Amino acid sequence: MMAIAGGGVVAGCGGGDSDSEPVQTDKPTEVVLTQDELIAEADGICAEVNAAIGTINSAEAADATEQAAQRADIYDGLADRLDELGNPSDGSPPTAVISAARALGESDADEEDLADFQEAADEYGLSTCAEDPEAPSGTPSVADGTDTGSTSGSTSGSTSGTTPAPAPAPAPAPVPDDGGGAAPVNPGSGGGGAPSGGISPG
Repeated sequence: MMAIAGGGVVAGCGGGDSDSEPVQTDKPTEVVLTQDELIAEADGICAEVNAAIGTINSAEAADATEQAAQRADIYDGLADRLDELGNPSDGSPPTAVISAARALGESDADEEDLADFQEAADEYGLSTCAEDPEAPSGTPSVADGTDTGSTSGSTSGSTSGTTPAPAPAPAPAPVPDDGGGAAPVNPGSGGGGAPSGGISPG
C-alpha cells in the first residue's frame, strides 16, 4: 500500500512539471503612429496615387472605360491603405478622407467626388492628398497613331541620296626607262627619227 501511494505521489509530481512549462504567447507589437507621422505616411501614399491617376488621365489613345476602371481600383486601394494606418496616438483617424476615397472609387473619380476628397484631405492636414493628380514630368503619353518611324526613315534616306560620290583615283605615274631615262621618240612625228652625230660621206 505504501508503494502504491508513493508511486501516486511521484506520478502527481511528474504531471505537475509538465503543466508548468511556459506557453508562448508573444504577439507582434502593433506600431501606433502619432498624427504627424500618420499625415506624413498618408501624403506619401497620395503622392503615388496622384502620379498614377495623372498618368492615366494623360493617356491620349486609351480606352475610356478601361481608364475609369483603373482609377476606381487605385482610389479603392488608397482608402484601404489609409485605413490600415490606424488611429493616431494623439488624434483622430482620417475617417472623412477614407470615406471620400471610397466614394471616388465607386464613382470612377467623378469631379465632384474628387473635390470632396480634396477638401476632406485639406481639412485633416493632408496637403499632398489635396493636390490635383498630375503625371510625373517626362512621362510619355500613349501613342496616338502617329508613325514617327516613317519620318526618321525618309529623313535618313534623303540624306544618303544626296551624299556626293567619291572622287576617282588618280592615274598611276609613268614608269621611268631603265636605259638612261630618255623619253622615247614618236617615229610618226617626223622629227629626228634617225640618230644624230654621224659623219656624212664625201
